[in-house]
Amino acid sequence: MADVKRTVRRRVWQTILLGTAVVLMLFSINNAYPSLLARAELQLFDLRLRALRRPKPLDIVAIVAIDDKSIHDLGEWPWPRSVMARLVMALKDYKVKAIGFDVAFSESDAYDLQRDDISRRLRVTGMAEDQSRVIVGPQNDRLFADALRSEGSAVMGFPFESHSLARNNERYSGAGFAKKIEAPPPVEYGLVRGERSAPLVPVATGYLPDIPIIREAARATAYFDINSDPDSVIRTQMMVIGFGGHFYLPLPLAMVVLYRGSPLTSLQLDRGGVVKLAIGGEDIPVDELGQMLIKFRGPANTFPYYSASDVIEHRVPAPKLAGRLVLIGVTGHGLGDRVSTPLDASSPGVEVQANVIDNLIAGDFIHRSIVSEAVAKILACFLGLAVTFAVAFLSEQRSALAAALLAAGYVAFTYLAFVYSGLVLDMIFPLLMLGTTYTGLAAYRYATEGAEKRHLRQAFEHYLHPQVIESLVDRPDMVKLGGELRHLSVLFADIVNYTARAEREKPEDLVALLNVYLTTMTDLIMNSGGVVDKIRGDGLMAFWGAPNQVPNSSRLAIDCALSMLDELRLLKNRDQRFADIDIGIGIASGEAVVGNFGGERRFDYSAIGDTVNLAARFEGLTRQVKAHLLITKQTFSEADGSYIAREVGLVRVKGKKEAVAMIEVVGRRGSDIDSGFCDRFAQAVGLARDGQARQACHNFEQLLKERPDDQVTRMYLEQLRSTADGTDCEFVFQFDTK
Repeated sequence: MADVKRTVRRRVWQTILLGTAVVLMLFSINNAYPSLLARAELQLFDLRLRALRRPKPLDIVAIVAIDDKSIHDLGEWPWPRSVMARLVMALKDYKVKAIGFDVAFSESDAYDLQRDDISRRLRVTGMAEDQSRVIVGPQNDRLFADALRSEGSAVMGFPFESHSLARNNERYSGAGFAKKIEAPPPVEYGLVRGERSAPLVPVATGYLPDIPIIREAARATAYFDINSDPDSVIRTQMMVIGFGGHFYLPLPLAMVVLYRGSPLTSLQLDRGGVVKLAIGGEDIPVDELGQMLIKFRGPANTFPYYSASDVIEHRVPAPKLAGRLVLIGVTGHGLGDRVSTPLDASSPGVEVQANVIDNLIAGDFIHRSIVSEAVAKILACFLGLAVTFAVAFLSEQRSALAAALLAAGYVAFTYLAFVYSGLVLDMIFPLLMLGTTYTGLAAYRYATEGAEKRHLRQAFEHYLHPQVIESLVDRPDMVKLGGELRHLSVLFADIVNYTARAEREKPEDLVALLNVYLTTMTDLIMNSGGVVDKIRGDGLMAFWGAPNQVPNSSRLAIDCALSMLDELRLLKNRDQRFADIDIGIGIASGEAVVGNFGGERRFDYSAIGDTVNLAARFEGLTRQVKAHLLITKQTFSEADGSYIAREVGLVRVKGKKEAVAMIEVVGRRGSDIDSGFCDRFAQAVGLARDGQARQACHNFEQLLKERPDDQVTRMYLEQLRSTADGTDCEFVFQFDTK
């Protein structure tokens, strides 16, 4: 057993080292292949966003839709620019704050092109324009430009070409993209500091501007690019794109600038990407790529929509649009401008822009960056190491509970961080780290502890009750290998005159009798929570108080001894072989050294010390005083039970200089045993101690007549008679036998 402690320590350190190796391995794999968990992390982000209690949009943004109704009323899209001019003038009448076009006008109006072609043909044929019977309409682009100039707050959108993050610009790729900025330029950041060649900032190779007449008439131009994640879901808005050495604003931010009175926009860069992005004095949380997570207010149609035909005909109540930021976009089915968001599989692209504007004006953001990713990785390592130490030092049940609490705690922490500070922390990798580490270590522990538990069971199955063995198997540290000082109650029991019986009976009969007797007695001991220490011939030794702590070892030992005596009486009644069998039991309580003693290959879990020797002496004294159960006064006091007992007196046993108080326990109060004899004996002892030796002798003589075989009464009477003056009230008995 001496190697169990080393085995436990070795298992603990092996568990810690294995857990650390698992943490490092998972950390390295995640760093080398970050895309392995990216899609799952994105989907979990969507779940969190859906579960979040979302605020209603501010009553600031409205969407004028080129929808199915408008197409039915005004004709097939694209409409003549004269229709767009009427729409702009109607919005002017509504006194909107600003207009943002999520529509590109990169080519001249088809009707204008047709007019130019007719004029060209007339000049070639030499015919006057008024000689033709073809009625040429007005210049639609000019009408649209005049309307824009008159309204004065329109921001025209355009797409960039093939920037490093582009996934949504397929509709605008191809010919017509300019490779340098044309006048007037798009809206760019007013202040740019730091490293202008920051490699992480998306840089475009070209852009598709509106035709000059429209571009020059607008208040400003800005890009309307929106970028999807690898699963084709829109979750972010690119807040900066570089082109030609300049850094430009997206359409939503350009409109917010107009809404707030054109405050300064600033951008700070370094080699790691975007450090800071701000409008006026307010920071906009973005990641190193300049992407802002969109806190969607809801699925499609969360923002108010109004049909373009209704706006043109002034069928929309004026308060619905007055003072609003109006976005104009295509929402008609089959026209292509629909995207997937975390809250809707098919949402108009213009509503994504509306969500971004609402986030910016409300200052209501969610954010994620390389710093938050690093924090999540650090927390993942912490979870892995924490569960490693839990598995190493705690029991199976407690380590499983610790793993569950760690997982629940991290989920709660990430949720609270998301709700109250808008911080988005990865969940998949930390929880995967926790789960994988725990599962691996639990499997390792199950495999290694199986052998240890079998070893412990084999070592203790002959000494302990199965329930006690299970507690030791679960907590082998309860046994301090090599010995420890514990408070015990020790019992010795022996068959009276066994040697003489062994000489006259056949060995096989004697063995059969002993097997029945010892099986009965050891079962009683183990069922009471005691440890069967030794069985030698007809004698046995047991103790209570180790390896498990027990509430009252003295009471357990006395109760077990009385049960042994009761069981012996039952054996006498049902088995003739036990008719003349009698036993003596001695119990002592106190400090003793308990542990494993012996060699590396042969050992014994036992107790040694003065308390053990005293219990053995008391068992031997049962022959001298002809009693069944003798215990020390300390044992009787600690038991604090309801017993029928009497003080035998002070005894000096071999090997001890000081006399020890000895008590005989006859039975339990409330049983069918008469307690009157013990009570009268105690009265006689009291008289002797009070100096009334004559009266005490008389009482002892009466008790002896009542029970002629009571050796204790005879011992008291003899000592009183041997006292010359009758005043010695100290009853001290000397015994030379062990």
